[in-house]
Amino acid sequence: MKANLHVHTTNSDGTKTVEEINDLALKNHFDYVAITDHDTVEAIDEIKALNTPVNFMIGVEMTCQYNNENIHILGYFGDDVPLNVRKYFQKESVRRVERCKKIISNLQKFYNLDINYGDVLAQADGVIARPHIAMAICKKYGCSYKEAFEYYIGDDNKAYVPCDVISLEDAIKFLKDNGALVSLAHPIRITTFDYREILDKGFDGIECYHPDQNKWIRGELLSLAYYYNLIVTGGSDYHGDIISTRFEDSYIDDGNFQEFYEVLNKQKTKSKQIVKKIEYDKIPITK
Repeated sequence: MKANLHVHTTNSDGTKTVEEINDLALKNHFDYVAITDHDTVEAIDEIKALNTPVNFMIGVEMTCQYNNENIHILGYFGDDVPLNVRKYFQKESVRRVERCKKIISNLQKFYNLDINYGDVLAQADGVIARPHIAMAICKKYGCSYKEAFEYYIGDDNKAYVPCDVISLEDAIKFLKDNGALVSLAHPIRITTFDYREILDKGFDGIECYHPDQNKWIRGELLSLAYYYNLIVTGGSDYHGDIISTRFEDSYIDDGNFQEFYEVLNKQKTKSKQIVKKIEYDKIPITK
């Protein structure tokens, strides 16, 4: 049994549709796949329309902030997602468009790059994100995807525009109150603090299996999962053609998935007992 719990589609910054992900899952003999697009759950309609032996789940890779660093957490909802979660991320997509337009303006101002919103929109089929701006730059100016980030839109470049995001604590609470199992995504990418200091902030799991994390790092993460009583999650963080990682490069299997599935079902049951629902337009944002 194989489960890839970290996959992106054209609904955010992946280059493959849900149907194309299904083809890859069938080809590589995966039993479970979680679609975890960046800050959107719009893949749910496509998942429900599939007729496939592969078991698809809807999740989200949510951007949040801790210690002045933007980090990513994975929320897993199973086979459906609450309406107010969908509304919250729809509102966030509007904020992303505004940020995109500011970055485009800065590209012209600081680098004399003639990129317009239509160029970026042509690269996207869902939520607008920096990778779509990078792809537009690549298409128009012939640079590589890596160079677009390194020289123009990376965090240290003049065109970069920071985004206001929800705090780590509020993000975890929001997801769990709405029935999600919450896991820390690719902890090895956290750079400004030791990721171990947030493992007791309410996480259900930690992503131990990821292409960026070699066997030594994975061993440390597995030990931490045991110490903090966290479930083990994992996936390939597949984005399609823009990143070299293959769909089948990382996953979890039998024992780890069984524990994941049991905790997910318990979390969904627990959330139904919450009387007061979070109102998506009143969630605090970290400046």
